[in-house]
Amino acid sequence: GGYSYATGHGYSTLAVTPTGTYHVYYQVDKWDIGPLGGLYRPKYFSGGIAVHGSYSVPPQPASHGCVRISLAAMDWLWKSPYIPMGTRVVVYQ
Repeated sequence: GGYSYATGHGYSTLAVTPTGTYHVYYQVDKWDIGPLGGLYRPKYFSGGIAVHGSYSVPPQPASHGCVRISLAAMDWLWKSPYIPMGTRVVVYQ
């Protein structure tokens, strides 16, 4: 499954968070601006896929594969000891 979205190039694509077991390998303690927009305090676990804060967290899949959570939840995760570098991340369907 996934969410189909229109691209600026005139075609649709499917946004899917890749299933599997990963580890947090890189994190940025501020807004990280990339080609698809801003990610708040992201913790990357697969290429450009991250758990990150967002102003918008809709109830249905709507990202380019990332795991979006509220800004407050992301702040809490950074203050807590729960997701340090190297933390295992398991994505399943």
